[in-house]
This record gives sequence, C-alpha cells and structure tokens, in this order.
Amino acid sequence: MNDRKHPGRVEDFTDAFLVSFGLIVFIILLTIHAMLGFLWALACAYACDKAMARWSRKSD
Repeated sequence: MNDRKHPGRVEDFTDAFLVSFGLIVFIILLTIHAMLGFLWALACAYACDKAMARWSRKSD
C-alpha cells in the first residue's frame, strides 16, 4: 500500500523567475553593448521583441 500523502500545493515562483530572467537579459544586452556597441544591442533587443511577439501570436 502507498501510505504517502500528496504534498499539497507548491509555492509560486513566477515573480522570482521573471526577475531573474530580466536580470539575465539585461546582462546579455549590456555585454553585447560593451563588445559590439549600442546599435547591436538595440538591434538584438528589437529582434527578440519581434520574435517573441510572433511566437505569442502563433501560440494563441
């Protein structure tokens, strides 16, 4: 017999994930800016924004 009980609800770590992900994106863009320049970082940010918008439209 299985006497183990279900652990119940888990904590919501969505906010922590979004903050961590935002910091990682910021560091990546800052690194691109330091290595290649502001226009490259701006172009990468714009391309990522358009790709995410297209991806979200496809998933709807």
